[in-house]
Amino acid sequence: MTTTYDLAIVGTGSVGAAAGYYASQAGLNVLELDAHVPPHDAGSHHGQTRLIRHAYGEGDQYVPLVLESQRLWNELAINSGQPIFHQTGILTVAQPTTPFFTTLVHSAHEFQLPLETLTAPALQARYPNWHFSDQYQALFEPTGGYLESETAISAYLQLARHAGVRQEFNQPVTGFQRLANGTVEIRTTQGTYQARQVAITAGTWVKELLPDLPVQPVRKVFSWFHTTDQRLTEAAGFPGFTVELATGNTYYGFPGTDGTIKIGKHNGGQPIRNPHERTPFGTYEADDHEIDELLATHLTGTAGLDHGGACSYDLTPDENFIIDYLPGTDNIQLVTGLSGHGFKFASVLGQIVADRAAHQPEPFDLTPFRLQRFHH
Repeated sequence: MTTTYDLAIVGTGSVGAAAGYYASQAGLNVLELDAHVPPHDAGSHHGQTRLIRHAYGEGDQYVPLVLESQRLWNELAINSGQPIFHQTGILTVAQPTTPFFTTLVHSAHEFQLPLETLTAPALQARYPNWHFSDQYQALFEPTGGYLESETAISAYLQLARHAGVRQEFNQPVTGFQRLANGTVEIRTTQGTYQARQVAITAGTWVKELLPDLPVQPVRKVFSWFHTTDQRLTEAAGFPGFTVELATGNTYYGFPGTDGTIKIGKHNGGQPIRNPHERTPFGTYEADDHEIDELLATHLTGTAGLDHGGACSYDLTPDENFIIDYLPGTDNIQLVTGLSGHGFKFASVLGQIVADRAAHQPEPFDLTPFRLQRFHH
């Protein structure tokens, strides 16, 4: 007899790993599939760290999700005994009239989140390495910080394995179809599986399975720089940060550890069509210079590039997530288009997948994330 799983997960990276664990906790018989062995560097979840902010410049619709996500990350840290979350605080610097800044302030007010406003001189007094003209302001959120991304995925996978989840990795999914009885048949390079429900959480390469999705893969890089100033370190209380400059460029970064500080540029990157185009750091001359503008003018205490890495974003046209069912189905879930700000939500998105698979009520309004918004 072929096993028919309650839930099969296609793509067991950040969201998929969380979904598999939470579905197992709901008593479901779960199959996890991935083209590689997660955590791996072929998707969007590697590079050690990801910021988590609660007041949210991308829109109020994200705040209930990220607050529940934070609760789940804290719970995962307890259940796994791993260091998942570092509460370093998050600093957001921008001109106060920008949409991101005003939305962030509004979301903090709306959900009564702690947020401190600093003028440019007050910012420099507190963190002497930052240098901004008076046209900028800073917001400090003490409850934010960063997540250890690969540690978190490994923790979910290990807990899922202990709960009896079947993990079939190094097996790219080549296709799937709904059978006459409503179950879904999934084909991989090594076999065929059946499941009553499927969650497609395949990240950047989701269009290899669903070519019509409004998702554009983009190659992104991030860099570690040598630090010469102890004030840039986590131990000294330097926070995670996002900075939106007057030029429109947006940067993010983490407190320094082990003599380096990790910084990336959120906008830009190279649109790509297949995994071969997501080439290593240094392939483009621009890779070495992405952070020049920030370091030359606004942040002191670094001393040259140590190394860099490449990853990818799966961008939707509006840079908001897709959380929906595949059109015409009620048993093929889709979580994709996380657009470079999704990792912090992986825990709650996994819980949502598990709740739907277990026919549990949803405590969130997911209307803003439906596919139909692109068809108007």
